[in-house]
Amino acid sequence: MKLNTVKQKLARGEPAIGTWLSLCSPIAAEYMAHMGWDWLVVDTEHSPVGFETTVHCFQAICTTPTIPMARVAWNDPMLMKRLLDAGALGLVVPMVNSREEAQRAVAAMKYPPAGIRSLGGGRCMVYGDDYFSWANDQIACIVQIEHIEAVRRAEEILSVPGVDACFIGPNDLAGSMGLKPDMTVSDPRHEEAVQAVLRAAKKVGKPAGIHVPDVHHLNRRLEQGFRFLALASDAAFMRQAAREALSQIRR
Repeated sequence: MKLNTVKQKLARGEPAIGTWLSLCSPIAAEYMAHMGWDWLVVDTEHSPVGFETTVHCFQAICTTPTIPMARVAWNDPMLMKRLLDAGALGLVVPMVNSREEAQRAVAAMKYPPAGIRSLGGGRCMVYGDDYFSWANDQIACIVQIEHIEAVRRAEEILSVPGVDACFIGPNDLAGSMGLKPDMTVSDPRHEEAVQAVLRAAKKVGKPAGIHVPDVHHLNRRLEQGFRFLALASDAAFMRQAAREALSQIRR
C-alpha cells in the first residue's frame, strides 16, 4: 500500500506545500522532488508537456517521498484515467463550477462501485499488486474554484463526498470577474472572492488551496488558513534566479 502523505496532512489540518512543473523536463522534476516539496503537480493543462514526458516526470518524482500529481487538462474521465493509470496520486481538476461537475470529477477518479474509473491497471501497479484495494482512499481529488460562479457555489462544491480540497486559480478567477490577471490578488473585490472560498471551505471542513507567486504571499495565506499551497513553478524559479543573477553583473 502506498500512503498519500498529502492526503494525510490535509486530513490532519496540516499544510501541504508544493509547486507546479511546467518546464516539461523529467530532470527538472527530479531536481525539484529532491528539494523536499510535499507534492509536485505536472501541469498538463497549460504547459506543452506530452503524455510520455509526464510519465517520466512521475518516475523522477518517485525517487523521493514527494507525492506525484498532475493538473488534468479538463474535467474529462478519459484524461483523468490515463494520468491515474500512469501513476498520479492526485489530480487537480480545473474549472469545477458546480456540484455536478465536482461529482463528475470524483466519479472519474474512483473505481466502482464508488465511481466509474476502469480497472485496467497500467504503470500505477508499480505501487503494489494491492493498488486496486487502496487507490480510492489514497488518491487526492483537488477541484479548482477559479470562476466567480464557482465561488458562489463553493460550499455545495466542497460538500461533495470524495472532494479532498479546493484550489483557487487567482488569474482565471480575476478574469471571470472582469479584472486583470493578478497572482498577488491586489484588488479588494478579488480578495473578497478568495476569502469567500476560504470561509466556505472552513464551514464544510475541507482544506482550501491557492496558487501564490512568492514566499511572502504563501506565509500570508498560511496564516489565513489555506492548507494546499502552490508556490510559483519550476519555470518561475528559473526565471527569477536568472533575472537576479543578470541584474548583479557589473557591466
